Amino acid sequence: MKTERRAAMSIPRPARLRLAVMVAFVSAVLVPVPGAGQVTPGDLVKARNEAAQRAVDAAGDSISDEEREALKDVINGLIDFRELSRRALRRHWAALTPEGQDQFVDVFRSLIRNSSVRKLEIYQADSITYQPAETDGDRSRVVTIAYKGRSEVEIAYLMHKVGGEWMVYDVVIDDSSTLRTYQDSFQREINSTSYEAMYNRMVDKLAESGGTGG
Repeated sequence: MKTERRAAMSIPRPARLRLAVMVAFVSAVLVPVPGAGQVTPGDLVKARNEAAQRAVDAAGDSISDEEREALKDVINGLIDFRELSRRALRRHWAALTPEGQDQFVDVFRSLIRNSSVRKLEIYQADSITYQPAETDGDRSRVVTIAYKGRSEVEIAYLMHKVGGEWMVYDVVIDDSSTLRTYQDSFQREINSTSYEAMYNRMVDKLAESGGTGG
């Protein structure tokens, strides 16, 4: 015990803090879920939210690039970016080649991942309540209420099964659909310019933000 205590004391304080933060991030990424065959959409959403909150709390006021990438994984781990892309582009999706679809998904995913860590305080609710999931076959809707101070926000996760696993394709915040917002934005820009112009703007925006997001 004394040897372990001396070893810990020999590590500079900033390094010990960084180590503690990284341990918290690893714990958050390895989201615990119930045993096979027992995982419900509600279980997954709750595990994701708890992992995100632990990671943000561990990060504090500033985080390294490595921690930021880990946090992106936690926050976006349940999102089916391909389904979100397909629905957001609507009829324009089918007009793309398979390679063009893959390219759009990659850029769209990276932009969303980058934007997801710009305001970390939104993941620090005082408490979250979970309503029973409304599941019909391979579709499910999980409604949560997040409380912060005197404010409360209803967040609904629309999910479907992909390869036997539940994934999120839309998040509705106080009746405002994230998917619908993207649909409207993409449609307006494509109508005023073209799909190619919109896609190139997205690529440029990603490059300006450092091109990361993965």
